[in-house]
Parts: sequence; structure tokens; C-alpha cells
Amino acid sequence: MFVFGRYLLHSSSRPGGLPANLQGLWNDSNQPPWAADYHTNINVQMNYWCAETTDLADSHRALVEFIRQVAVPSRVATRSAFGANIRGWTARTSQSIFGGNSWQWNTVASAWYAQHLYEHWAFNQDLGYLRDTAYPLIREICEFWTDRLVEDGTGHLLAPQGWSPEHGPREDGVPYDHQIIWDLFQNYLDCAAALEVDAEFRATVADRQARLAPDRIGRWGQLQEWRTDRDDPHDRHRHTSHLFGVYPGRQITPAGTPELAAAALVSLRARCGRSDGGPVSDDTVTGDSRRSWTWPWRAAIFARLGQAQPAWSMLRGLLRHNTLDNLLCTHPPMQVDGNLGITGAIAEMLLQSHEGVIHLLPALPPHWADGSFAGLRARGGYRVDCVWRAGRVTDFTITADRTRRRAPVRVCIEGRELLVEPR
Repeated sequence: MFVFGRYLLHSSSRPGGLPANLQGLWNDSNQPPWAADYHTNINVQMNYWCAETTDLADSHRALVEFIRQVAVPSRVATRSAFGANIRGWTARTSQSIFGGNSWQWNTVASAWYAQHLYEHWAFNQDLGYLRDTAYPLIREICEFWTDRLVEDGTGHLLAPQGWSPEHGPREDGVPYDHQIIWDLFQNYLDCAAALEVDAEFRATVADRQARLAPDRIGRWGQLQEWRTDRDDPHDRHRHTSHLFGVYPGRQITPAGTPELAAAALVSLRARCGRSDGGPVSDDTVTGDSRRSWTWPWRAAIFARLGQAQPAWSMLRGLLRHNTLDNLLCTHPPMQVDGNLGITGAIAEMLLQSHEGVIHLLPALPPHWADGSFAGLRARGGYRVDCVWRAGRVTDFTITADRTRRRAPVRVCIEGRELLVEPR
């Protein structure tokens, strides 16, 4: 399943071509489901979760170029919808190959796109790409949000009229919006620091980030999906948009924000049918939650939270409930995001680097007691190889093949942090 996902992304996304859509590029109809388009509230992004971590950076370039091109018509659509004087741009939930927008506005669509622009830099350390392509686009998207955020009367800033995708009402200050905006601002700050530019705008963005209304923990210990504490512990909705800050974001972590991470786990377990505190398995995930792309997202979130067994159960659930005999995933109908997303999630179970530390085997399930991987990628420009036996690392190699930095690298193994000289 892991190797097949890499093959599918490599096959459906190459430099100079279009990015992988909802069906990748496997479509036999002039009227395919959802027009074989690009959904900006999880699907197109999930398609690329394995691009950098599994060493398919070239495939990522097709999405980068799509974002650069789609920005042109999206600027026009954004000013038409949000005001002639607003800077930057965003998009609706559904986009076509020509940049057309349809269905509801996903006002953080471009900010989520920007994460991919940043990640391509973070893994590959190409300053020319950062300066000429990623940075100008990320900065422009930041301008949209520095113009759009509004005061709440207490000193905090809110994203107006947001949405937790395909779930609930539109209102100010939705956590999904705020977590993605925080991520956008952090990515911008990192990029600007790397280029040593725009000190004044950096200060503006840092101020806006610090004043974003924070996440809240609700009455049953959950990470709230809305500012109002109205989450239902028996809700089995397919989306987990309010957990973006865990994955694919980096705002909420067990080490850095333990209370929020614990609340995120409560929310995720409830969506998986376990608000009662019992063990999560693929059988407890029912109804609307059984979707091709739902399993990979939850697997990756569990992995980021260090929950190996539930992460493995999400992989098992995808195979049992939403995978065809030929290994293609079905929503239903067929969608490729399950295949591509689960490859990214498996990589996340074996290697993480979003906190500035290369973490080996952060969510290794007991079913994988002995094993190895070679050629996974870590942020900063590193290749990582690893061997383990009985669940314990026995050998590993860090190779600095895409970075000029030769300083020691922080590596976490079984809870211990080491400084390692990369090759």
C-alpha cells in the first residue's frame, strides 16, 4: 500500500503537468464525480502529504506551479467577493484546471496551499526557489489575512465568517481557520528569516499571529471545533478540521502544548466512536467516518500524538472498508486521496521532523516490531535510514544531502534526544 501510493503520485503528478486531482488522473468519463477537480478543504492537500517525506519532491512541483497559476484568476474572484481593496487572494472549495471556483468559499484555501509552498522549501532548502517562487506567494497570502482579521473586543483577532468544512454554521473565529492562519504566519516568518528580508512586515505578521484567538478546551475535555462549546461527543462526522493544528500543521504537539494535544486526542477518539474511553479500532469507526480520505488523516493525527495502535487501526480500517481489490481506494466512488494520504501517514508513523527534531519511530505499532526504512526525508534537507528490532532502533544514518549546514542534528530515539553529526 505504501509503495503503491508513491507509484500513484509519481504517475499522476510530474513537473510541467497538472497536479493529481480527486481521481489522480484515472478517469473514464466526461462527467466524473465532483468533476475530477481540486478540493481545497483536504483532498488536494492530502494527495501531497507523501511528496516530501517519501522523496517525491519533483511530484510536488506540479502542485506548486498549479498554485502559482491559479492565483491569477483567484485574485479577481477574491476582490469580487471580499472587496476591491483587499490584498492577496483565496479560493472556493472546488477549483478547476483553469482556476475556476465553485461551491462554498473556503477562505483559508490559499493559506493551506501556502503550507505546500513552504514544505517544498523546508525539505529541499533551495534558496532560489524560496526567493523567486514560494516567498512572494506566501507573503501575498499573508496580506489577505492581515487585511481580513477583525478585533473581538478583548484584544484577540478573529477570522470572520469562517467554516469548519462541510460541518456546522459559518461564524467568526472558527478554530480550523485560526490553526491554518497560524500555520501560514509561522511559515512566512520562517521563510522571511531564511531570506533575511521584510523586517517591518515580519513584525506585523508576528503581531497578528500572537493575537489570534487561541484554541479552547470544551466541557468534556475536547478541543473545540467552534468558539462556542457545542461539540457533540457522539458526532461521527467525516471531517476533523479542528485538528489541523496537530496534522498537517505543527501548532499543537504533545511536547509543546500538552493540554491542547490531550484535548485533540479526546476529540479524535470521539470521532472514532470512543467518547467512552474505550480502545479505538477500525470497527469503532462507523457511518460517515468511513471515507477513503478520513482514515489517512486520522492515522496521521494519531501518529503526531504518539498513538501507535490507533494509527495502525486507521490503516487497517482503510484496507478493510474503503479499498478495492486492486488496492485503489474508494470514497465511494474511487478517489485517489486515500492511497496517497495513507502513504504519507505511514511515513509519519516512522519519522517526524516538524518540531526541529528528527524523531525516529514516533508511533511504531507492535505489529511492526522488526523492520527498516531507507530514504525517507526530514525537514532541513536530510535523508534518513533506520533499522529496528523488537521495536528498538538498532542503527540509523542521517545524511545532509540537501543542505549546506553541517552542524549536529537533534535526533529523538525512544524519548532520548541526541546530537548527531550528519554524513
